[in-house]
Amino acid sequence: MINYVEKYHHHLYYSLVLWCFGIFILQRIEPFSLKIGTAFPVLLVPAVMVIACFLREWSGFVSGLLCGIALDTVTNGTQYFHTLTLMLLGVAVGLTFRLLLNRNIKAMIIVSVLGSILFFLIKWLFLDLLSGDSSAYQLLIRYYLPSAVYTSLFSIPFFYYVKHLCKKYLVEQ
Repeated sequence: MINYVEKYHHHLYYSLVLWCFGIFILQRIEPFSLKIGTAFPVLLVPAVMVIACFLREWSGFVSGLLCGIALDTVTNGTQYFHTLTLMLLGVAVGLTFRLLLNRNIKAMIIVSVLGSILFFLIKWLFLDLLSGDSSAYQLLIRYYLPSAVYTSLFSIPFFYYVKHLCKKYLVEQ
């Protein structure tokens, strides 16, 4: 096993926190809506996955925690749902990239599509299906699956942005 650990300057972490905060605020501004049809992306999901891809599982855990808390503060009726889901997703993606995959755009697209679909399926399961909503299956087809695919598309520009930041703030050893 290779014990190579990349070290980053602390400005990388500050930049990522400000970037996630900017994404969160930008998505909450009404005139700037990214909604297409019935698909509405949750931009913090690919942000957490890309951070976990580059900075591994502990940073994925922390970014999932912070982004989940931010989403739970503005969402009605979902106490701790986003926090727990994004924390687990960040850890899972971080471990997947540490143990199985290389950090490249193809792997990130595959993981992003699967992670987004998993996030929206879990959301659908707990918030609609188990609550006894009679139109749960229609919501899955018309809202959740298109939103999952649309959300995963944002991982491509996010991947290149975080890759640029990681190269910029890498500390030479």
